Amino acid sequence: MELFFGTSNPGKLRELLRLVDGLPIRVVTPADLGRPLPEVLEDGATFAENAAKKAVAFARFSGRVALADDSGLCVDALQGAPGVFSARWSEDVAPGRTGLARDLANNDKLLAALAGQPKDRRGAAYLAVLALAGPDGAILASVEGRCPGRIGRAPRGSGGFGYDPLFIPEGRALTMAELPPEEKDALSHRGAAFRALRPALARLAAAGG
Repeated sequence: MELFFGTSNPGKLRELLRLVDGLPIRVVTPADLGRPLPEVLEDGATFAENAAKKAVAFARFSGRVALADDSGLCVDALQGAPGVFSARWSEDVAPGRTGLARDLANNDKLLAALAGQPKDRRGAAYLAVLALAGPDGAILASVEGRCPGRIGRAPRGSGGFGYDPLFIPEGRALTMAELPPEEKDALSHRGAAFRALRPALARLAAAGG
């Protein structure tokens, strides 16, 4: 079965490619199609709404079963922020930045927002929703994954992306950016969501998509 991964984020793509390993699925990316992803206005109030909206758009765009995700960081002391605005949270203070520059700006804003907060006030969770849509735009599955943890006081590690250098998973001393890929997959919100989605993908693949 061909499965279109609707992401231009290389970090997410690497994670998802590792997690689909072993299934009878050929992964198709935007680069394979030679066309940029369509712009999708992520105006949903929840991760689930945004993931579904992107999956439908990407399935129709690619003519294939498509997988899209929406994910982010929810910080207890910030009443759940940045939440659905995680990727673009720093646009008010660092407009126009993309990629690593935007990640750094987001991390700086988070550290500033939590300045002076003690360890017991730095709880947070990564949340991810994966949505699967058929070529006709029908939602085939939607699952959520969660990874609880806390926010460190300074960035650590060179792996991962986004808030990973600041996020310390529950029961661990290392940040997500310091963990080896296999351990991160076992703990991550996206890993949890994909494991929940894997049976649906296996059934689709067995049925020929």
